[in-house]
Amino acid sequence: QSFDEALSRLLNSAECIVGQEYVSVNAAFNRVLVEDIVAPIAVPAFDNSAMDGIAFAFDDVCVSERLPITQTVFAGHAPKALKAGDVCRIFTGAPLPVGADTVVLQEDCEFISATEPDLGLVKIVDNAIRKGQHVRQKGEDIGQGDEVLYKSTRLSAAQIGLLASLGVVKVAVFKPLKVAVVSTGDELRNAGDDLGIGEIYNSNGPMLCAALQGLGVDVQAFHVEDELAATKAVFAEAAAKFDMIISVGGVSVGEADFVKQAIEEQGQIEFWKVAMKPGKPLAFGHVTGIPLIGLPGNPVSAFASFQLFALPFLRICQGEEVKLASEQKLPIILAASITPQRETFLRVSRVLKEGQYYLKPYPSQGSGVLSSVAFSEGFARVPRLKQTCSGDLLTFIPFF
Repeated sequence: QSFDEALSRLLNSAECIVGQEYVSVNAAFNRVLVEDIVAPIAVPAFDNSAMDGIAFAFDDVCVSERLPITQTVFAGHAPKALKAGDVCRIFTGAPLPVGADTVVLQEDCEFISATEPDLGLVKIVDNAIRKGQHVRQKGEDIGQGDEVLYKSTRLSAAQIGLLASLGVVKVAVFKPLKVAVVSTGDELRNAGDDLGIGEIYNSNGPMLCAALQGLGVDVQAFHVEDELAATKAVFAEAAAKFDMIISVGGVSVGEADFVKQAIEEQGQIEFWKVAMKPGKPLAFGHVTGIPLIGLPGNPVSAFASFQLFALPFLRICQGEEVKLASEQKLPIILAASITPQRETFLRVSRVLKEGQYYLKPYPSQGSGVLSSVAFSEGFARVPRLKQTCSGDLLTFIPFF
């Protein structure tokens, strides 16, 4: 089946599978909101000065005269009301006194005082004053009662700051998804182990665990050798303890590939194989009711399949709303035209040339060349059975 068909089937079967809890805003980074957030207060909560300077009523002051400074207002302190014709010294963030509506920067003023540095007289030398300038109005950023964040939003650092500015103490969020990552293969060894002939270090497991941790997922890594009974046993254990299983390797058609068979004997396969490169042997199914995504074992194929399929599926399972990103199309730089038989995802970087960004493929595009993703920025999607030449516009998909 095509890439689009497989992705549509996968996402249509996805649903939120985790519970809810209240957590401190300070612990809510990267968590997904259960409900909309309504602003309990206005931001700013009061009219305040955007600059250090002089505050006054625009219609009551003759700026060509020497004006009496009657008070100094600092941030965090309540000012007295201004009388008509008076001005006050004011600092950034300080509340605007009743009777003031305009601020002039202190560098646009001439202070006249021999004894008191903060009081005395002032003459405004700026001739281009506007009423209301340099004043942040109450509710200018957020009005009380405004909906500021929406259900299914994954909270960023900036949004945590926004909640803190509203005085929000706790928020309802979805609980972390629990995912088991199962690496398959007799040849796999952990970093630090001595390698025998034909053995390799397991890169897929750490790579996928790191990506999942970046999503706020509770993840545990497993390794199983190429044996059907052992694969079924690990899947059964993971299905009993976790919300989802991601396996890597063992989904092809070799004599030592048992993932597909293990899924079929413990549940059902929804689809297997996608007309894409890299990442053709991709499996999706359920083991005792728990969703399982089987990624191919080649590192680049595993990375591509995780980003393009598993990642959006995981986000939905965590309660997040997944929107298809607007397609950014950029011209590709190719040494020769290509006409792939399958939907192809080239590993590319963006390069700036004469004011225009281009997509430049990594020199080696093999499915086992992990450096092709480590030193690239994203994928360029190349349509199947269509000749693509240098300069053609291709969809750019940045890495997660």
